[in-house]
Parts: sequence; C-alpha cells; structure tokens
Amino acid sequence: MSFENYGDDMDPGKRDIMEATHIAVKKHGYSDLTIQHIADEFDRSKALIYYHYDGRDDLLVDFLKYILGGFLATLPEEGSSPREELDDLIELLLPTTVNEEPYRLMLSMFELRMNAPHDEAVREQYLEVEERVRMVLEDILRRGIESNEFVDVDVEVEAETLLSLLIGIRARRLTVYNPEQSIEPLKATIDAYLDRISTAVE
Repeated sequence: MSFENYGDDMDPGKRDIMEATHIAVKKHGYSDLTIQHIADEFDRSKALIYYHYDGRDDLLVDFLKYILGGFLATLPEEGSSPREELDDLIELLLPTTVNEEPYRLMLSMFELRMNAPHDEAVREQYLEVEERVRMVLEDILRRGIESNEFVDVDVEVEAETLLSLLIGIRARRLTVYNPEQSIEPLKATIDAYLDRISTAVE
C-alpha cells in the first residue's frame, strides 16, 4: 500500500510518527512492537512521541486510523468495467502472494482487529471501513446489473456476501497460510461466486 499522497492534511509531527510506526510495524509486527522501535525509525525526538501519545496502545489507535484511511484512499474508482473494478478490489484486498514485510503489516492489522470487542475506538474504525467497502461493492454490482455484466441480484445481500467472503479469506490467509504461499485456491472460491452472478463466464 502506497502512502505517498496520503496524510498531507495531518499535523506534520503526527504524520512523521505514523510513517515511523508504519516502518516499525513492518519490521517487528504488532506483538513485539515497542515505542523504542518506533523511535528508532523517527528522525525527531522520542519525546515528541510521548507529547502526542500516552503510550503504545494510544498511538496504535491513531495508526490504525492512518492505515485504514490510506486503504480507503486506494479503493478503485469508477472507470473500467464493473467486473474489472471488482477484480481490482479483490486483488487489493487479497494479493495472491505477499512478501514478508507487507505480510507483517497485514497481520498487525488483523491482530488489532481482534481488539475490537474490547476497544470501541478500534471497533469504530473497522465499522467505518467495512461500511465504505460495502458501499463500493453495492455500487459496482448495481452498475454491473445496469450494464448487463451481472444478473439481477439483491445488491445489498450480495455485497454483504462478498464482504464476508473477502474478510473471511483474508483471515484464513493470515492464520493458516505462510506469507509467500499462494492463496489461489481461496481466491478460486470468489471467482466461482462471481461467475455465478455474471451474465457471461470468461
């Protein structure tokens, strides 16, 4: 995920902290991450981190917002065909293989997600992202039906189904697959589902 043009409206100090955290998380993961790890990637005073945040958990809530906001900024825009947009979104969420550092970031976000039942701020972040992705899916499906790429389906139900498939497969990848292992068999499930709602199977 590229953050080159994301976060320009943030406080510069906080953005520097988020970028340092981004690097540190990819190196160390969530469980082993410390403020010192973040400070090691930060070219300003460690005291600035504590000026903005009480500690690691407080900082990670902001980092989650930063990462998820960056993800939302990368969602495919309308332009190609609805089926191609859907394929692009699936590839964004479920790349067939990943390198070690991106995998650590994905795993860290998954571990943060597990805090949602106990942390309202984390829960709200994931609810917002899921709602945005659901809206994107509904829009793609609706336009696909109008252009006769998809059969006439209940858009809300199918978007919820797709969202659950994507989240479930992403969770399986992070819990039972090695980072470099291809998840092509898992993605074949989504391909088969899309073929069933498509008007023409490629």
